Amino acid sequence: MRNVSAVFILLLILFWFHPMKSQDKGASVKPETITFRLGSLIKVRPEYEERYIILHKHVFPGVLDRIRRSNLRNYSIFLKDGILFSYFEYVGADYNGDMKAIADTTTKEWWKLTDPMQEPLPTRKKGEWWASMEEVFAADTSVVPQIEVQRLAYVSQAKSKEATGLADFFKENGAEILPFLRKAHLGNVHIYFKDGSLYSYSEYDGAHWNSDLQSLKDDPAWAKLNDRLNAFLKAPWQEMKIVFHTN
Repeated sequence: MRNVSAVFILLLILFWFHPMKSQDKGASVKPETITFRLGSLIKVRPEYEERYIILHKHVFPGVLDRIRRSNLRNYSIFLKDGILFSYFEYVGADYNGDMKAIADTTTKEWWKLTDPMQEPLPTRKKGEWWASMEEVFAADTSVVPQIEVQRLAYVSQAKSKEATGLADFFKENGAEILPFLRKAHLGNVHIYFKDGSLYSYSEYDGAHWNSDLQSLKDDPAWAKLNDRLNAFLKAPWQEMKIVFHTN
């Protein structure tokens, strides 16, 4: 294994003098047809967690360009208790081909830095590095350009190791849930299940998330619906920290 620490320090020096330009908040984003969305998981090794976060604030420009040319959009990575949760949208027509093309020279150099920091889940499918997840709920509506939203992710533990009961709950109650999501200024909500845990991704287009969340909790109708969901959970939802995002 390469000396990750030495390479990492060199990387920081390079990007200290050549910082990435951020995209303007008001920039226009051309809508694209989303082929599918994907949520996935991997562990980050405890000794590398801080380095991983810093590294993803300074991603190689060539890696970002390759991600876009491989038709990945709205790609976000969140962290909580040593687990990385990623969400992205694929807008191409040949996913396998695009994923093969993503392994170019620059990205392989990036992986030399990130791979030693990660620990794949033992429950991943054959051939996976990041473990794919089962989607149990989707509300694809968004009312503002994605570049203007705040991205949120939460994690909770389920009582069952199987997703069936939760999937049935969201199927039966999805139409009832949607108005509450819009009341809280939430759109593009996706909930995934893996190894007995639920992971949610959503986009917030309001001004005061904590206030809107509290208003939602104070609504008796939502509280009743939420109680039915909580019957499937053994731990409260916990917010995850965003460590990477690209439009």
